[in-house]
Amino acid sequence: MIADFISRLSQQVPQILDLGPIARRQHKPIYLVGGAVRDLLYGKKISDLDFVIPETELIFWENSILERLGQGHFITLGAKKQTIRRLVSGQFTIDLAPLQGNDLNEDLEHRDFTINAMAWDVAQNTFHDPFFGLQDLRAGRINCVRRKNLTHDPIRIVRAVRFMLEFKAELTATTCLAMSDGAGSLKQVARERFTPEFHHIFSHSNSVCALQELDKAGALCEIIPPLAPLKELPQNHHHHPDVFQHSLATIAALDRLCEENPLQIKPLSADNRALLKWAALFHDCGKALTRTVDPDCGAVHFYGYEGFSSHLARETLAGFALGRTSLKRLARLIENHRRPLLTDPDKSQAKSLRQLIFELEDDLELLMVLAFADLEATQGQASSARQEKLLRLWRQLKTIYSEERARFIKPLLTGKDLLLLGLQPGPAIGTILRMIHKKQLSGTITDRQEALVEVQQLLRAGEN
Repeated sequence: MIADFISRLSQQVPQILDLGPIARRQHKPIYLVGGAVRDLLYGKKISDLDFVIPETELIFWENSILERLGQGHFITLGAKKQTIRRLVSGQFTIDLAPLQGNDLNEDLEHRDFTINAMAWDVAQNTFHDPFFGLQDLRAGRINCVRRKNLTHDPIRIVRAVRFMLEFKAELTATTCLAMSDGAGSLKQVARERFTPEFHHIFSHSNSVCALQELDKAGALCEIIPPLAPLKELPQNHHHHPDVFQHSLATIAALDRLCEENPLQIKPLSADNRALLKWAALFHDCGKALTRTVDPDCGAVHFYGYEGFSSHLARETLAGFALGRTSLKRLARLIENHRRPLLTDPDKSQAKSLRQLIFELEDDLELLMVLAFADLEATQGQASSARQEKLLRLWRQLKTIYSEERARFIKPLLTGKDLLLLGLQPGPAIGTILRMIHKKQLSGTITDRQEALVEVQQLLRAGEN
């Protein structure tokens, strides 16, 4: 096992092996811990290396590592009592942290899960696994080191389900109890700490399993409070028993659609996949605020819920540091998610379809995927007339876009941009804008900066 471990390490970061002779010669201990040990044992590529060392040896090991890598510099992270020195060097991030407790075993005892509580003694070339993390890794178990460790830092509750997906593992009963113990403390966690965890979760094709485990632990609604009123909120007979289950079913449908690709779109980036799943999670949140029942016939209505859903998404995720552009796109997807379902391809005029293309811009594909997932989560996977209508609508939209492409691609520059460059108002502005737009459509110019450079070159050529 050690031989395989060293072989994988030498293939990825051979310079680290040079630290062993130094540690032995200088009698200065250093231990590789956490995710790098876990991933090397699992056979994954590593990008982060975490070392723990006696606090008095921080400066020595900083200098030794810098000498071996030949580039980068260390910065300080964390609170004063838990100072971490971080080096970003090329494709690797290296953290040096002081040992917590009196020895290595005490340090490992403070960690979240047994698969992260393994260490390699660089000096002695020995493997330390006091909590049987390797057994759990091989058996596919996410097992907490101590139940209290998850309560100590509740973000570990979300990491539990992320690791469950990442390693195709199961949560142990002890871990599930620990998650429930700490769920009430999740409100104290800074919102932006959730963002990378959910991004990882949403990158997986069965992310709904992680959300279900968070819900079982009472954690999901602590993180996203607008989901709580959706539980047991009934809809009409076409839907799942409640709005909450329908929202989770929509995420599951998204994953199936990404695999089966009935809309025949290009593969989604990880960011767009995450954005779609956020939209699916929030798309019906406004129903809790808008539900009415017709007293005459008992029909259930949710008038205007899309706007409320969009507002709740922006309000809830404002602290998640998704970025203004992503929040704007998310809100637009949620506000418009029913439009494809309400648009009849057999009766709609080309003008209304063009308007949909204009308003959604580059997110039209995402909107269609979301609408298809919403429909599938409502009616199940069986083929239906509504699904066929949605496919026909998508074909019409693609045809209009293809035939009238120039109409829909927004110009990179406006007349105001040219005035700021010093041009005087007149026909020349229109001529230059048309020239730049033509090059944009042909792919010769791909971004705003290139367009500005092209204009400046045209102006210099005109002066000569």
